[in-house]
Amino acid sequence: MEDNKRVYTILLFLTALWCSGILLAPSLHASHPAAASIVYSAYSPICHQVDGRCFHLFEAKWGVCIRCSAIYFGFFLSLLLYPLFRRLSSPSFPGRWWIALAVAPMVIDVVLNFTGILPSTPLTRSITGVMFGLVLPLYIVPTLLEGVAQLRSQFSARGGFFYARKAQ
Repeated sequence: MEDNKRVYTILLFLTALWCSGILLAPSLHASHPAAASIVYSAYSPICHQVDGRCFHLFEAKWGVCIRCSAIYFGFFLSLLLYPLFRRLSSPSFPGRWWIALAVAPMVIDVVLNFTGILPSTPLTRSITGVMFGLVLPLYIVPTLLEGVAQLRSQFSARGGFFYARKAQ
């Protein structure tokens, strides 16, 4: 159980760091443009960062677009509240229909916008992103904890980390 808490805490810390970086980019934009550019570059492989589709802080766009921001901050909120609703020792996750239900509005919003039927707005991007982000920890946390437990048992069965490295 102590290992589960440690893994959860590391995931929570890394998620907080990731979300902080999203806000760090615009915070550095005016005073340290070179540093802001580095932060924006770090997020560019995972997000288009189109200015008109981003939240703004200090008149500079966030590190990722509205939908990505909503997903990440929704994930962080759900991860933060996770131990209040689910035990870390429980390796189960909800049925697949929950994730399908969470991603469906986002897919519909994208398709309607792409086809020109109904334009996507900051509100629809925010809502659909948060819905998806809130559900993700229900699948990621148990999977991560189970994966770490399996790795740990494999290493301990073979004599620890050093034995596993020698075998490669």
